[in-house]
Amino acid sequence: MEVEGFGVKVTIVQMGGYNTGLFTAGTTNTEPLAPYEPLRAEMEAMWGDAVAPEPDTAAPVIMKLAALPDPPRRLIVGSQSFDHVLEMDRAQAELYRSWEPLSRMAPG
Repeated sequence: MEVEGFGVKVTIVQMGGYNTGLFTAGTTNTEPLAPYEPLRAEMEAMWGDAVAPEPDTAAPVIMKLAALPDPPRRLIVGSQSFDHVLEMDRAQAELYRSWEPLSRMAPG
């Protein structure tokens, strides 16, 4: 919003999971540290065997986005991610509502 007055259009792209090696090479090319071992094991269990699409499958979406005369401020890229992000947004909205009385105690 800050740069729209200058004719600059910005889209936050929320990418889904793609086969980038982040959760394979990214975790195996580092020296494990004991304090992070439980988290490392959890991440390996969650992502280790996941089969993700190749990054180039998202390229047509990004190119189409870049060509739009009036792009959205935010775009979710990935069918599975779309559902996941909507669920996270729903959960976040519920959390905000649960703390609404405290939030509204302050003016502004």
